[in-house]
Amino acid sequence: MDSSARYRSVDCLTIIEQRLPALHGASRRVAEAIVRDPWSILGMTIYDVAAAAGVSLPSVTRFCRAVGYTGFRELVQGIAQSLGRLEAKDLETIEQAADSASPIPDVVGAVVRQQIEALQITARTIDLESINAATVAIAKAQRVFVLGHGAAYVPALGMAVKLNWAGVSAVASSPDMFTNQVVALAPSDVVVGLSHQGRTRDTIDMLALSRELGATTIGVSTVPQSPLAAVSDISIAVLTPEAARAGTFVIAFDTLMVIADVLAALVSDAKWNGSPPNRGDVVEWIETKLRVGPLPREKAPSHRHERVGAPEAELVAG
Repeated sequence: MDSSARYRSVDCLTIIEQRLPALHGASRRVAEAIVRDPWSILGMTIYDVAAAAGVSLPSVTRFCRAVGYTGFRELVQGIAQSLGRLEAKDLETIEQAADSASPIPDVVGAVVRQQIEALQITARTIDLESINAATVAIAKAQRVFVLGHGAAYVPALGMAVKLNWAGVSAVASSPDMFTNQVVALAPSDVVVGLSHQGRTRDTIDMLALSRELGATTIGVSTVPQSPLAAVSDISIAVLTPEAARAGTFVIAFDTLMVIADVLAALVSDAKWNGSPPNRGDVVEWIETKLRVGPLPREKAPSHRHERVGAPEAELVAG
């Protein structure tokens, strides 16, 4: 096995972090730029990395060789593999809690703590200007498509539902289904792409195509400067790179859904002054036609076979 293949069998970011204390000068600056935000490196050329680190092109090449890679292209591939492993890293904390003497309360506590910490980071770091730009674009849109692939389809569906209740014509779609819907895409439409780490190729490709066809594109992921951000007119990140390094599998859903709730509330206010035209009637219809149990403002009908003296609560289904 050659040295490059041997190093590829080890996590690239782990190698860089382990070697960072011993690096000096230009090599150290390159390492710090990568560790600071590895997601952004995926969309950079060697010229971009040199500029970001304030070093020369040969310095970047020397750094690649110093950490076991023959060139910049192999280094980027190694970083991408590391990020793939990171996505489920937050599961390790939960699995460790499951091995304790009291697994149920410990797992519950671990999950809740991770979610609370992630939401607090979202509240502190979210770009309010991007939120405002997304609100304006969605409120003016003729139609809104929300794309998500795999696990990201779940928050995509949730965001579409939230926007529907905000009075917006929104539909959730997977990238493969959207290849059919994009045929009729217009400049008055908005396409929102959701991705945990902003690296899902199908979602990125569909946002890029939508942008070429004149639609406004909004990318939402856990990290800034992701490949998804590069094809988005408006980019929204819900976490910092440091937080995402701890894993995104467990915490991504709730943080992405926070953006859905925020945008729905703001769009409803901007477009309808907080009162979409049919929402009240739809709520009434759901309560009277779809709910199980006693109807609002109505008393459940009595039946002859009811037991005499039985408490009212026992006579009402649901």
